[in-house]
Amino acid sequence: MCCVGAPTLSLFVFLLLFSSALFFYYRSERNKLALVFALLTITIALWCLLVFLGGLPLPRGLRTFILDITLIPIIFLPLFNNYIIRNYTRPHDLIPVPMGFMIAHTTAIVAFSALSVMGLVSPYYLDGDVVRYRGGLTYILLMLYIYVSTIWGLGRVVYNMVKGSYFVRLHSIYIFTGILLASIIAFTFLIALPSQEPNLSPVASFGMLAFLWFSWVPATKYRLFNVALTDFGQDFRNPRLSSIIVTINRFLLNKMDPIAYKDICDQYEKLKMEEIERIQMSGLYNMIRKTGNPVKYIVNTSEKIIKTLFP
Repeated sequence: MCCVGAPTLSLFVFLLLFSSALFFYYRSERNKLALVFALLTITIALWCLLVFLGGLPLPRGLRTFILDITLIPIIFLPLFNNYIIRNYTRPHDLIPVPMGFMIAHTTAIVAFSALSVMGLVSPYYLDGDVVRYRGGLTYILLMLYIYVSTIWGLGRVVYNMVKGSYFVRLHSIYIFTGILLASIIAFTFLIALPSQEPNLSPVASFGMLAFLWFSWVPATKYRLFNVALTDFGQDFRNPRLSSIIVTINRFLLNKMDPIAYKDICDQYEKLKMEEIERIQMSGLYNMIRKTGNPVKYIVNTSEKIIKTLFP
């Protein structure tokens, strides 16, 4: 997240967030979950864009209005976070936000947006040509709304870490890390320091970026947390950035549930052994019935076995 104090940094973060939004959507399955990730990122990007515009030498009336509505985009964060938390472990079976939560979020969005337009929420105001911080009850209430919803999401993630299957727990570790980083960094640079060091406020944006990246990977790259974990040979000829994630996931899975990890390894070894046996029997049959050349049999069989182990 970002706030007033460093227009250049705000513009940089806006471009970074907008690029991330495009990446999140076009490098995923483009379902509703991916769309929510993109919308969440765009709302924060719009916040930073408004911050940038509020720091420009525009006419006083226009600049004051921009400062007043700067916080409107982040009012949508709890709603988007609610949807992500409910669906990050089930990207192929998405569920909507329950009606009770939807009514509560809609009420909060309408109320805080109206108060923002009236200039009653933003903690920043113009003193001549200088933007100053004043805090205020409605701003604290908005932060409280965001953090209460964040704590709810964190509690749900912790529950999944404790009660879920090891694949769900693996997903939850990433989400938990992202929420924790975002909360700590955002609290530090949006609430604790802005009155003393307003120029540091835009740094809070990187906390939300941490959440977005840590949560986007497990929610939209689901195969890195189940299918790819059991394919130990796939990384040999095709090293990618995703290979690092798979390696980390295997390490975490081995620490969380060594018995389950051993079962995965045993299943992989069993499947490969069966495949190798089929290759050997097929090659032996061809040697006896067709070629009769043991050297050719050994060479062909060895090549097939190597391709099986290292595709």
